[in-house]
Amino acid sequence: MKLFRTPLLLALAAVATCLAPAASWAQDIKPVAVVSIASIEEILADIGYLTVTAGMEDAGKTARLFGSALTAGLDKKRPLGMYVVPKDGDFHAVAFLPVSDLKQLLEIHKEYIGEPRDAGNGVLEIGMGKSAFIKEQKGWAFVAESAEHLTGLPQDPAALLADLPKQYNIAAKVLVQNIPQELKQTALDEIKFGLERALDAQAEGGAEVDKESVEQAAKSSLAGIEQILNDGDEFVVGWAVDAAGKKTHLDILITAKEGTDLARQMALNAEAKSSFTGMLLPEASVTMNFSAKLSESDIAQMQSAFKTLRDQSAKKIAEDPNLTPEQQKVASELVGKLLTVFEDTAKTGKLDGGAALILAPKSLSMVGGGYVADGAAFEQSLKELVDLAKNEPNFPEVKLNAGTHGNVKLHKVAIPIPAKEEEARDILGDKLEIVIGTGPKAVYVSAGKNAEALLKKVIDQSAQAADKAVPTMQLNVSVLPILKFFASVDENPMLPGLIASLEKSGNDKVVVSSQGGQRSSTVRIEIQEGLIRLIGEPLKQALGGQGPGAP
Repeated sequence: MKLFRTPLLLALAAVATCLAPAASWAQDIKPVAVVSIASIEEILADIGYLTVTAGMEDAGKTARLFGSALTAGLDKKRPLGMYVVPKDGDFHAVAFLPVSDLKQLLEIHKEYIGEPRDAGNGVLEIGMGKSAFIKEQKGWAFVAESAEHLTGLPQDPAALLADLPKQYNIAAKVLVQNIPQELKQTALDEIKFGLERALDAQAEGGAEVDKESVEQAAKSSLAGIEQILNDGDEFVVGWAVDAAGKKTHLDILITAKEGTDLARQMALNAEAKSSFTGMLLPEASVTMNFSAKLSESDIAQMQSAFKTLRDQSAKKIAEDPNLTPEQQKVASELVGKLLTVFEDTAKTGKLDGGAALILAPKSLSMVGGGYVADGAAFEQSLKELVDLAKNEPNFPEVKLNAGTHGNVKLHKVAIPIPAKEEEARDILGDKLEIVIGTGPKAVYVSAGKNAEALLKKVIDQSAQAADKAVPTMQLNVSVLPILKFFASVDENPMLPGLIASLEKSGNDKVVVSSQGGQRSSTVRIEIQEGLIRLIGEPLKQALGGQGPGAP
């Protein structure tokens, strides 16, 4: 069973030896990065949970059996890891493993690492071909690519991992402030050079590129990276299995040094609130909500982006041969007014909004909305747009001020769907109904079946939970109703089985969220248990198991 005999020892040694050689470092280790792996005991338990959930219990038992055998000689209750330190303009890595019997561990993997050779000073040389070096100290085996790296070792390397092994199965942390300034500058120079090369390659390839806007975007990106390198404290990526919670998640976390501009920007969104939480409909297939306060630098970047967009729009309108000079003038002014609404909204330093997509068998509807600084100005621009285009061929039926709901004015658009488009008519009806709502500080758009009722519902629910505390961003995707919708319009033979699997297990959501703190920001991607089961179906088929929905 070669699949399960990938030696853990050499895997960690390979990671450690992928970096260039170095001299020894001091006892007071200040790593620029650490990698954490939870205890073998926890890893094997989570493998059992995942494989049982995925319907591959036998494969899980085999993996756990071989995993336990191949890690004999390791202390299975302590974590494993690696730390990376800077030295002489480069980075160097040392892996560490908790051992109960190093001799037994080396003997088990002798087929792959050869007979250990004495390299002096308690160091063993292992490997057939490229060598690695290993040294045992106080119950830890340290692995590096050179014996020189195995001096000045920490007494308790697990302390370098802090609480990462308790939080995650696998995690990596970059300690930004421990990176030497010259290496930070080298990284920035390389990124800048890469962006310049990409821009030149596009131009040489004949691609139509707005050089000014691309350069502005590149400049903003570099400024953001430079701020993280200067003001950032830690950057963590970690993956965890939560058997009790019936889910797994990936976290991306960045923290800032206290008192820095980055910390102040993060603190702005430590207690985000939204006036559009009515979009988080429990029956929806997809929902999204966001709420953020913008820093002065964010506002400046958005202003620059709006200026570029304004210039580009004016240029394209002026070059449109289908518009008369008078129409070009009117269109340019109208686009300018709409951009001014969004530009003025950005100047307030507030972003707030959301959206929802509702799918059912042969039925689709959607709604979205958000905060604007001047809803009346948006409404006026909408009226001017209708007036400009009303004489165009096939312009749809539009009813301005067709009704009100609270302080929101409703404007209706009906777009006929041709009789030959039977599938579209089944899903949307004989007309695509669009309702636009304009309030003093809000704009809404709804489309599909029962668009008006849906719009009124989210307005009411948002009012009931006004200024509710929320994550700065959340995206919720329910897979089961999406599969049911596609099954109603597509005779794919796999869909019934996948639907049956999710109906049996439930927990069918993918949740992406961003949460602010006083000097931190965390993005979490969460996958619930039902989807783990769903992912296991094609794996079972590949391993000769039965197909989706089989008993």
